[in-house]
Amino acid sequence: MYSGMIIIDGNRVRFSVDDWKVMLAIKTLRQKLRQVTAQSFRDPGRQLSPQQQSWLIIWEKMVDYHENGKANGDLHGMGS
Repeated sequence: MYSGMIIIDGNRVRFSVDDWKVMLAIKTLRQKLRQVTAQSFRDPGRQLSPQQQSWLIIWEKMVDYHENGKANGDLHGMGS
């Protein structure tokens, strides 16, 4: 059931989202980034797969968008 809230770390961080699609996208990104960081800590010398690199690129674009107030590329696709 969609409640409009994403809660991380036992109410330490709470996000209110307007749409269930946004909530799903945030949850998916969070899950993929967790997998990437876990693999990086397990085997630090190993290269990331192209799929893992694409998740990091999406995350970096989101951070850049937040810091700069505008997108530095296409956030909706893998563009650029």
